[in-house]
Amino acid sequence: MSDVSSVSAGRRDANKVLLEVDDLAVWFPVKSGPLRREKEQLRAVDGLTFEVRSGETLGLVGESGCGKSTTGMALLGLEKATRGRVVFDGREVTGTSRRQLRPLRRRMAMIFQDPYGSLNPRRTIGESVAEPLAIHGLYKGGQRAGRVAELLRLVGLSPDYRNRYPHEFSGGQRQRVGIARALATEPDFVVCDEPIASLDVSIQAQILNLLDRLQRELGLTYLFIAHDLSAVQHIADRIAVMYLGRIVELADAKGLGEDPKHPYTRALLSAVPLPDPKRERQRKRILLEGDLPSPLNPPTGCNFRTRCPDRFEPCPEIDPTLQKADDHLVACHLHGVVGEPVDASAE
Repeated sequence: MSDVSSVSAGRRDANKVLLEVDDLAVWFPVKSGPLRREKEQLRAVDGLTFEVRSGETLGLVGESGCGKSTTGMALLGLEKATRGRVVFDGREVTGTSRRQLRPLRRRMAMIFQDPYGSLNPRRTIGESVAEPLAIHGLYKGGQRAGRVAELLRLVGLSPDYRNRYPHEFSGGQRQRVGIARALATEPDFVVCDEPIASLDVSIQAQILNLLDRLQRELGLTYLFIAHDLSAVQHIADRIAVMYLGRIVELADAKGLGEDPKHPYTRALLSAVPLPDPKRERQRKRILLEGDLPSPLNPPTGCNFRTRCPDRFEPCPEIDPTLQKADDHLVACHLHGVVGEPVDASAE
């Protein structure tokens, strides 16, 4: 049996860009009418550009429905890109056939949000963890059983549990099984799709600490998707804030927390509880107007303008792109465009 820790830890190179994303868009056709003709396009992801460096954790945060999970699926080639490119370790993911992607599949994995729905209730957890090994033809006979035992120990579960079924475990234990399954093929890059969202608060910290330990031991690179900014701040090196299919701010976790540039980021941070009760009582909560617009019909200009407390003249007319503001990348006219405030009643 190979020593996974020693093999994987050597992969980490903080100066290496492992994943490059350029103008990624994922649109879904919406059909209606008696002939089921395509009428509109749902813009789930609408022009993302970023990179992920080897060994880091990039957090991706935003409200439900903003396109975070679709982004994660597209990075792994599980959703077809409408336009743009995803390049993993120098190899194209977008526009590549499943057969050509197969060698890369071993190096990319996903941890799903729902530990209840992501495991087959008719399979033992040993069979679920062994499934990726069978798909890729890794390990045989007793070696495969040994590998499953190794993976269960790695995530803090007894190998004796391998013959039990998912319903015999708690939510936190099932998520540990999901993590073990994701690590089965010794991946370099793991998409963590809201892995703690459905867990009790008391268990969330345990899973975050487990993911942190595994990253250090195995040299893993994470895209950590969540709607809870406080959880992302705990684990991420850098954070990308996403709104209505687009990234509106990207910065290192400390800088984003101390000096957010985009009004949407400031609103998200105002909802994060502070450990100091006095400061918590004194600070002002930023409440956004209205609901998240439909990705079927996004606003003109800045897509955040319909809810933004700081909107002004250029916002309805000009679509802001990510620009450098100090050490942040931010898509906002407050950083580079001067104009007069608009009458909010006219919106």
